[in-house]
Order: sequence, then structure tokens, then C-alpha cells
Amino acid sequence: MKNIIMPKLSDTMTEGLLGSWLKAVGDSIHRGEIIAEVETDKATMGLEAFEDGVLLEQRVRAGETVPVGTVLGVMGQAGEKATAPAVPPPTADAGEAVAAPPIPPEPPAEPQGAETTPLPREKASPVVRRRARELGVDLDTIEGSGPDGRVLLEDLARFAGKGEEERRKPAEGDGAGEQAATAVRSGPGKAQAHSRMRAAIARTVTASWREIPQFQVTVEIEMDNAEEVRRELQLAGTPVSVNDMVLKGVAISLQHSPGLNALFVDGEHLLQDEINLGVLVSVDNGLVVPVITGCETLSLQEIAARSRTLVERARGGTLVPDEMAGGTFSVSNLGPLGVSQFSALIIPPQVAVLAVGAVCETVIPRRGEPVVARTMRVTLSADHRAVDGAYGAGFLQELRSALENPVRLLI
Repeated sequence: MKNIIMPKLSDTMTEGLLGSWLKAVGDSIHRGEIIAEVETDKATMGLEAFEDGVLLEQRVRAGETVPVGTVLGVMGQAGEKATAPAVPPPTADAGEAVAAPPIPPEPPAEPQGAETTPLPREKASPVVRRRARELGVDLDTIEGSGPDGRVLLEDLARFAGKGEEERRKPAEGDGAGEQAATAVRSGPGKAQAHSRMRAAIARTVTASWREIPQFQVTVEIEMDNAEEVRRELQLAGTPVSVNDMVLKGVAISLQHSPGLNALFVDGEHLLQDEINLGVLVSVDNGLVVPVITGCETLSLQEIAARSRTLVERARGGTLVPDEMAGGTFSVSNLGPLGVSQFSALIIPPQVAVLAVGAVCETVIPRRGEPVVARTMRVTLSADHRAVDGAYGAGFLQELRSALENPVRLLI
């Protein structure tokens, strides 16, 4: 028999939500089939079977949030019987998410007229019960859309939203309509349950803002030469974006500033041998950070090809955990959205992130005369525990040199 466990699918994942079982107890499973769906702190992923067998037991119900490593179910061969856990499942304190007890298989059909004892089902998972307490909602008043009428987070959010709409309706016939409207304007807003992705983003940025003493350094880079090289590559059948050129320039610059290609862990500044660039990609209701590994050995064309593939997979929701792990430096580009300059938050335990703005036409001095040039502003956010401002400025000078002399990107 083989245990099906809640996997650790990202560096920051500590627990996962079992979205649904796609196989029932007793179903045959073939290698490569998806057994269940798990909602992680990054995305919704399918749990794939690595061998043939039969689903013998489901120990966690759909909608439950459990720690990484929890046994979700058991696979085996036809005719085998799953054994109960040696230690009884732990009892949850208030608000604590733990694995649910095993779900017994459906009882065999009994002769007509025979009495059957209904099986117990919890009304909602610990995380839903905790959220209901926070909102002051009685779960018995909600009709759940989960298995066996189980109340899910979206049911709770929908119910809370309807309650807020009711409170917004002015009273009729008693002259209290205006008073009620005034109360609503000053009252609480509509409660919206966070997805696991948004909750993970909230934890990451809070830790970044609270724990990392960050400073920012900005430079303006002339991009006329880089744009010309990009157009020539495009005509030659090699599609390369401005962001691809930035990534290659960053890889070159980090080799001259290794203190930024590093992690800060337990008070230690750990320089990394490989340059693994994280690319922040916006997706529905959040963002993910796929990683291009080994950029110190990749050509501009190779970086462009890998970046294009990873971005497509990110937006299609098909990234695998390994493609989001191991980043040593990150790049966030809001230029395509028309943002000229911004600063990004460092992703722990990395020590730096580069924010890239749009390429815009700007009047600049050249040989004592004002000229119109295409420029781009980039802002480095760096961990002051690891490096100082002058070190960050040196990195940006190297990056500006690489992008203003783009032949360096092709070597």
C-alpha cells in the first residue's frame, strides 16, 4: 500500500487545501491519472498517480486544509484493505487545521425496509469554522455546496456578501432610510475570503516589509541601441523582448556584483554560485514567480525562449513546483502596463529585486544639446543587511553599460 500525502509544492508552502477528490474509494487508478486537486499557496495543482492501483481510503475530505505531509488517502491493489492509522488523529484546538479522520467507504446496500445509521459529517473544515467565527456567522444557517452539503469558504463569502446587501437596504415606512444609508457608508465593507495564493502573497510581502531593511537605487538607461538590436533580431526570426534583454543584462551584472545574487538566512549572507532569475508574472487574483535557472551560462536567445515558455505556463496554470523554486534574484517589469517607475519588495530569502519601468521618449542632454531619446528607469531594492547603497549603484552602472552597449548581450 502507498500513502497519498499532501506534498510541499513550493518553498513557502506549509499547508494545503484538498479541493476535490477525482477518484472514489474502490476506483481503479492508472499511472499518470490525476487523483485529486490540491490548492496550494501558489496555484491549484493536480495530484498525479505514479503507479497503477485502487483507491482504498480517503482520510481527508474535500475542503479540508491540512499541513504538508498529512496522509490524504491510501492506494493499493484490488482486494487489499487499508489499515487505520497507528495513532488516532489529533484533536484540533480552536482555529487549528488538522487532518480529518478517515472517511469510511459507503456501506453495502441493505434489504429494502432495513434501517441504516447515517454516517457523521462535519459541517465545515476548521479554516471555514474559524472564518465563520471571525464574521459572526452561524454555519447552520448556510446551505453548503460541498460534498454532503459541506460549507466551503466560497459559500461563507457568498453568505456574508448577501448579509451585507441586506444591511445596505434602507428601512421602509419608518423614516429611517437616510439614517440607514449613512450608517452603511461609515460601516464595514464586504468581507471577501482570500484565496490561498493571495494569503501566501500577504504573508510574503508582510515578512518582506517587516523583516528586511530595504533601500532603493534608481537609474535611467538609454535604450535606443538596445531597441535597434531587438528589431534586427526580430527581423532575423529571433523574437526577443525588452524584458529578455534586461534579464540577460542582469545575469551579466550579477557576475560583477555577486553580493546581490545571494540569500540572507539566519543572519548569514549566502552568495550563490548559480544565477537563477525569478520573473514575476501576473495571473488571475495574484502573481507567481517562475525561475530561469543557470542564467550565467545562457545566451540571450536561450533566456528569451525559456522566459516565454515559463510565462505561458504560468498564465495557463501549468507550472510545476520545481519551476518556481531556487530563485536567487528577481525581476518585476510593469513597463508593458505603462508604469514609468516603481519599487518592488524583496522576496525572502533573496537580498534584491529589480523593478523595470516602461521605455519612454525623453528629452536628455547629449553633447550640450537637448535630444529626444528612448529611456527606461530601473529601480533596485536591496537588503541593507547584505549590501550598501554604493554596492547597489555599482550593479546598476554595470546593467546600464550592458543595455546601452547591447553587443555585450550577444557575446
